[in-house]
Amino acid sequence: MFFVRARQVGILLICGVLMVTGVSVPAAQAQAPANPSYTLKTEPAELTAARNGDPVRITVSGLASGAQASLKVCPKVLPDNLIKVAGKPPWARDNTVSARVKAYCGELKDEFIANPAHMDSATGRRSSRTGDIVIDTQIPLGASTPKAIIWDPQYTTFNKNAEGQADKPPTVSWADNPDVVDPATGAKTRKKYSFRCDEQNPCSVAVTITAKNADGAFVTWIDSSIEFTPTQQEIGVKGCKGAGQNTISASMPERLGRAAVAWNQALCAPTQAEQPANIVSETENAGLTAFDKGTSDLVITGSGGALASQAVRDRQYIPVGINAAVVAAVGWSPTDSDDNGNSLNAKFNGTLRFTHDELANMVTKGGQQPDLDGRGGIFRNGSALVGRNPGLAAVTRENEANAASARAGAESLDFFGVTGESGPGTVPLALSKVLSGAAPTAWVFPKKGTEYFGELDGKSPGVISDLNVLDPGARSLHNVDAKTGQLAVRKTVQNGVVGTGFVCTGGCMSWVITDLATARAYGWAPVALPDGKGNFVAPTKESLQLAADSMQVGADGTVQPGTVTKDGAYPLTFVEYLAAPVNPLIDATCKPMTAKQAQLKAVAEMASGYGQALLPPGMTPLSPGLAAAAPVRAAKIGTGTVKDACQEREEAKNPPAAGGNGATPAANSSSTGPSGGLGSTAGTSGTAAATGPAPAAAPTPESVLAAKNLAESIDIPKFAGAGVLGALIPLVALVILATLPSATAYVAAGRPVPRWLVVALAEIGAAFAMLFGLLRRKSAGETA
Repeated sequence: MFFVRARQVGILLICGVLMVTGVSVPAAQAQAPANPSYTLKTEPAELTAARNGDPVRITVSGLASGAQASLKVCPKVLPDNLIKVAGKPPWARDNTVSARVKAYCGELKDEFIANPAHMDSATGRRSSRTGDIVIDTQIPLGASTPKAIIWDPQYTTFNKNAEGQADKPPTVSWADNPDVVDPATGAKTRKKYSFRCDEQNPCSVAVTITAKNADGAFVTWIDSSIEFTPTQQEIGVKGCKGAGQNTISASMPERLGRAAVAWNQALCAPTQAEQPANIVSETENAGLTAFDKGTSDLVITGSGGALASQAVRDRQYIPVGINAAVVAAVGWSPTDSDDNGNSLNAKFNGTLRFTHDELANMVTKGGQQPDLDGRGGIFRNGSALVGRNPGLAAVTRENEANAASARAGAESLDFFGVTGESGPGTVPLALSKVLSGAAPTAWVFPKKGTEYFGELDGKSPGVISDLNVLDPGARSLHNVDAKTGQLAVRKTVQNGVVGTGFVCTGGCMSWVITDLATARAYGWAPVALPDGKGNFVAPTKESLQLAADSMQVGADGTVQPGTVTKDGAYPLTFVEYLAAPVNPLIDATCKPMTAKQAQLKAVAEMASGYGQALLPPGMTPLSPGLAAAAPVRAAKIGTGTVKDACQEREEAKNPPAAGGNGATPAANSSSTGPSGGLGSTAGTSGTAAATGPAPAAAPTPESVLAAKNLAESIDIPKFAGAGVLGALIPLVALVILATLPSATAYVAAGRPVPRWLVVALAEIGAAFAMLFGLLRRKSAGETA
């Protein structure tokens, strides 16, 4: 008996691990005996804390030709209170799943899009190429529209009959939904049924499948094994006490939110300590100014001091990750067919190839009339771009004009295909640096009149830091319809995300100028660009690390966007730097804040060290050269004097021009390579800001993002407690916290780290990376 019990327990444990890690298992529990066998999986596999609006792919495999499926959102616990439809007694219960799904599911209004949830109407047909039914949709959050359910006693519109009266609809004995009279108005109402999907109310997906059984007959059944718990766009550090008096203020663009939350959680969740850093989302120029004036204790930027309007505070630029500017395709392409030979739209996730000239024309020649000269004509039938990319060529319409508009995304009256975040940032800076050098004849505005481009009519926009500069005139040609914040950008390309509306019939595309980490988070497909030899290079871990080691180093010790020189390297790569003060943190009376200082150093060391294992998809860990420079720079945080910190704060109130603060520029040690090898002094002395590009146009209302909640569009890696593997993370983090001070003490003292400690830290780092790699592992067969 003992061995039997042990075997049963073992089977249960194995099933539990399979369920947590997202391995596909036959959904037999929802099948009738006559139904064919199949598997059902979701990507991502874990949906217990999926964020509202996140993409999710549902795949049904193993069915015969002609199979199809449709989705409906249901409450996790499907009510079972229906009376079978009949004209007279006897009244029987209707327990069938199909009747209950029809009565209680659907009609959910998604709060992210303020419209009916796409998941409630999504359908899919079996692919003749893969044999799978693939449905791409997104996680909804919200409530269903209240409605009457005639054959449910609690929500019926039937009246309860009087005692002794015979049952005859609409008067029945089982009705239990009397009128409720408003005492003030006398209005009568009755209860209506509604359900909600949110953090406290998990939901399920009813997948209605129709396929041939073993006898060749079509059968229909419902699988409701997929469950999800949607969370709001807002994020917060989980498992900690929250912000405390020693919590530091950290300014950063939205793209860093996922990583910053993970770093926070790694530091405070294992011991449930106070949150180390309060994340403030703002544009990079605003963050740099806040840091210089002391409003923020640290700032993260991808371009060093290039976007700073002032630079008084002495700082260390510590590398914490490698990112890249990208142009990402968002849309659907009919590159497949169903079993009947009909065109089958598929969410586009391939890699398109653009030349620098094509990309420059795309964002300078206007979004209107892409069948003529709009977007430089690159989306027309027979163009080099369309001929080079089958995914674009497959997007067709009844005529060339409409086909070009579909590829360019110019099929609505208020959006012309290209968007991105407004406000000064590294992404437009990197993009414009490369295009102004690699495509000088294409990186030019057309001659349309000063009302469109002002003094730049017919001229190059030059190097810019704000996408709004690409439409500088009183009238707009819609080069880039820039939006304030990631949430607004995501809503702008919503049709392309889920493939809805007439605009996606026959395929559709929209385009987002963003960073690689953001594109990966939302399932957008970055395009490949040419290297120095003209070979197309996609943004990958390898191409980004190769690029980072070849970029020029500026006067502030940071690698400069737009200066990639190696073949095979992605040209729009940039490095994310955490800028922290050399002089100690002080309070209003100029007294040192030692506890807060310790938090600052812990955050910087986590981000540049073991936090590399926590970087979200698209954010690449540091190259060896950058990784070696990081601890050297981090060791100098807070090593200055209280007197200098006080003086800096006063000077920052009325600062000199950027680059004019008298600080000695950091040396570029060519002997250690451009990234600054171990022992390099790059970025470790005074930090005169590199002069940024002169603004090409007057600021607009969208030029500065309001500091707002990061979670409007952020997806963060799940932390401890998320699953079987998640339970191990606090233990690993505690080991890190125990060994980290030893290593940093040696570095700060200028002493070599002992061999035994180096080996131990390497092993711990490898284990941590493996653990988080397992947590983020993609399901088998997922395309990048």
